[in-house]
Amino acid sequence: AGLLLRLLGRASRWPRMARLFPLFCCLAAFAAPAAALRLGAPLMRTCDASRRKAAGRHLRQLAELQALPAAEACEAAQATLANMRAEGLPLNVDAVSRAISLCGCELPVAESLFESLVAAGNDSEGAYSCLLRAQLGSGDLDRALVTFRRMLQRGIAPRGRNASPVLHALCAAGRQVDAMRFSGRLVRHGLVLSQEDHAALLLLHGSRASPRQLRRQLDRLLREHSTPGAETAAAIEAAVAAVGGSAAATRVAVGHDGRCPCCGGGLQLLTLPEEQREQVRSVLLSRAHQRLGSRGSDRLRRFSRWLEGQPAFDFVVDGPNVGYANQNFEGGRFSFAQVAEVVSMLQRAGKRVLLILPAKYARDVVPNHTSSSQPDDRITAADRALLDGWRSEGLLYTTGPGMYDDWYWMLATVGRGDSQPVAVTNDAMRDHWADLLPARDFARWRASKVVPFSFGAAASAPRDAAAPPTHAVADPPIADPPPAHEAPSLRACVGSPPPY
Repeated sequence: AGLLLRLLGRASRWPRMARLFPLFCCLAAFAAPAAALRLGAPLMRTCDASRRKAAGRHLRQLAELQALPAAEACEAAQATLANMRAEGLPLNVDAVSRAISLCGCELPVAESLFESLVAAGNDSEGAYSCLLRAQLGSGDLDRALVTFRRMLQRGIAPRGRNASPVLHALCAAGRQVDAMRFSGRLVRHGLVLSQEDHAALLLLHGSRASPRQLRRQLDRLLREHSTPGAETAAAIEAAVAAVGGSAAATRVAVGHDGRCPCCGGGLQLLTLPEEQREQVRSVLLSRAHQRLGSRGSDRLRRFSRWLEGQPAFDFVVDGPNVGYANQNFEGGRFSFAQVAEVVSMLQRAGKRVLLILPAKYARDVVPNHTSSSQPDDRITAADRALLDGWRSEGLLYTTGPGMYDDWYWMLATVGRGDSQPVAVTNDAMRDHWADLLPARDFARWRASKVVPFSFGAAASAPRDAAAPPTHAVADPPIADPPPAHEAPSLRACVGSPPPY
């Protein structure tokens, strides 16, 4: 404004300045609001901070009301919401949801509060969970089912905190058909039932004397949770006992032959179905393509075709992992002797073996990836004889440069047809399972298709590879004995996969 006044005074003296006056007016029109915004921004920030502080204070007050009796807590919660409205605070979803939880003893009040959120378009999953708990707490199971269907119709996915209370209430009420339909709906929406959910359904089927439904529920439980906890095991025993008749549940230690010592039945080894094996193959090919382009994926496809054209292998040996075992010391090196001992032990047991080695370990000078100060080593005549022997027997496959050898033995374990050998490795595979398989399926694959190994002095008691393993295949590898270089000769111990 001051600038415009000065310009008006000068315009009367300079005609040229008068012609520029409209331009200065436009500039002033744009500058004035911007200046006002700059001045108002600190005031707006101060106001928002004050509102957030006030809302936080009211939320803390609502949290403290949980210690009061139900009726007093509900009344105080309504008073807190009224205070928030009186202070001009916007509708806070968290505050209303907490008030709904506090008003479980007065269901009409809780439902009225929920409807206020719906009217404002703020009916979140948390608000539905609070209303469901209020309805179940008042004993109105049918109304809770209506609310749950309404939540699904709004496109809100079910979660454990809103679905499990309803499912457990149905089981406790003995509503078997409704509980089965409800659990089926949860599964169709992609929710994995917890062990507690399965246990509630098992007890329901047991109390209703439904052995067929009990058996089906047990199958579902073990597909989703292969190792039930102690409480789930107790629920299984109680459910089977409730069914009565010839059914019985007894805790036993399954032998290495996969036979139950109680009934003599054989257990089925849970492996990956073909669609999951195809998923693993696809991910491995994708990783090779990301690393080396089409050259990498073509190399893996070539190996897969080669594998399909060979007689089925029983074991595939992770050569680098075996050769570097116990060698992390000054003077350590890649040990062809260790690889030879593992291969020979399996062959003595009548097993057909495939050995995977990177191409750089089939040369005259091989790298040294131990803690030794020697960066590489020249192989001995004995090492060369071993390599030539493996080649002549047709059991050695060398991977191309730039390729991870782990991809090859992993691909072999999920091969097409009958050739799906078991991998011999102590690799913990921490870097492999991400995006390869879901954690549960990865654990199943590892338990059925990967076995550890260890080395001991030849003077120790020999162990036949065809005999039962000394440890479970899913257990961590056996503790390493003294470094292999201290023993004049070695004896390999390889865990066998379950034969069932």
